[in-house]
Amino acid sequence: METDLITPTAAAIWERAKESLFSIVGDRVYESWFSGLELSDSGDDSMNLSADGEFAAIWIRDNYMDVLANQISLAAGRNMKVEITAREESGRRDHARAPASDRALERPRAAAPKAPAAVPPSINPRNTFESFVVGESNRFAHAAALAVAQNIGVAFNPLFIYGATGLGKTHLMHAIAHFVLKNNTSAAIAYISSENFVNEYVAALRDGNIANFRKRYRNTDVLLIDDVQFFAGKERCQEEFFHTFNELFNSGRQIVLSCDKPINEVADIEQRLVSRFGWGVSVDIQAPDYETRLAILQKKAAALGRDTAIDPAVLDLLARKFTKNIRRMEGALTNLIGYASLVNSENAVTLEKARDLLADAFCEEEESQSVDIEKIQKKTAECFNIDPAEIVGKRRPANIAIARQIAMFISRKLTTHSLQEIGRRFGGRDHGTVMHAIKVVSDLIESDENMRRRVEYLMKTL
Repeated sequence: METDLITPTAAAIWERAKESLFSIVGDRVYESWFSGLELSDSGDDSMNLSADGEFAAIWIRDNYMDVLANQISLAAGRNMKVEITAREESGRRDHARAPASDRALERPRAAAPKAPAAVPPSINPRNTFESFVVGESNRFAHAAALAVAQNIGVAFNPLFIYGATGLGKTHLMHAIAHFVLKNNTSAAIAYISSENFVNEYVAALRDGNIANFRKRYRNTDVLLIDDVQFFAGKERCQEEFFHTFNELFNSGRQIVLSCDKPINEVADIEQRLVSRFGWGVSVDIQAPDYETRLAILQKKAAALGRDTAIDPAVLDLLARKFTKNIRRMEGALTNLIGYASLVNSENAVTLEKARDLLADAFCEEEESQSVDIEKIQKKTAECFNIDPAEIVGKRRPANIAIARQIAMFISRKLTTHSLQEIGRRFGGRDHGTVMHAIKVVSDLIESDENMRRRVEYLMKTL
């Protein structure tokens, strides 16, 4: 850091701003995110801060930038332009840890390995950080996963990754496992889906092996649980996982969870689990844009089809047809390469052949995309006898407000759009408004039979 770039005035402003931030966000948030910020450069009306890693930089920019810039401007007595960048080679730092009251002392780690560790069979060997294609839809989730892998058991614990099926949640979880094992062969890693966790728990109860079951999952350095929505309604399994979570968290070990939606949208999950899942960091993965989809296909084609000639137009076709489920898109490419290598004597995949072989898959994908937010808005407006423009407007009479909330609820249920995108499509509202709408409608469905039937009718007609 070039200290001559920092004026005493700028340093004083930053110190005053930090004091204000601490009082506004609280000690836990401050320790996790702001204590690692350093003043790196300044001008008369600008201030550049560096964060401890890319993940922290992205998180602050996305969640606290307005608060941060406002406090710096107040401390300076004038409007200040604030920028945040990531410091290069940020290692493990004490300030990045969760407050000491919320964790135990970190367990000693083994020295760097000389030989690769054995990867559990449940971990796909191809799912590494190197093979993960980063785009705008998943950049934050990738940065969070990498930060966790580099510093297991610290501030970002638990890490909660959510998003629709086939967008890369499992890939990132496996990548964390690979990274940890690469750097510590003695690390105990456990990856399991919540469904298998439930099945193993039931079997342990049946066979009287509950002690061994608990030992297996409570003695890990990193526990990765996929698809936690499967815990819904299973009270005894939730009870068991609650105690497993506490044991791992309190001993400073890492927990990584994935779900198909934000945890507070999953019905029949105990509130104490919902609360604990929110102790760390939640990140979402959205459907990737065309450029990212094409990059994924190019990377996979290079890895799988070294001896297969694939027309670039084929990759373009796949990237345009499969917009929601990346797993399905990659599967389509694998099928084409398999056909070319086993059946096609020319060992090539043409555009015509791709259209022929994947006709059924294209039809299924089009059917899965038949419901969009605009269609939901129009259908809901029709049901409530209001102008579709009112759905996205600012007026809040009771009949319009409930119609808008129902449309948001259905959009979340029937599409793969993120909360942020749904809010944007409803007149630029934020994700908190969408979450509130989902809760309101969910509660109404539970308490009002007529409302339940009305919402179900709407969803069936879309």
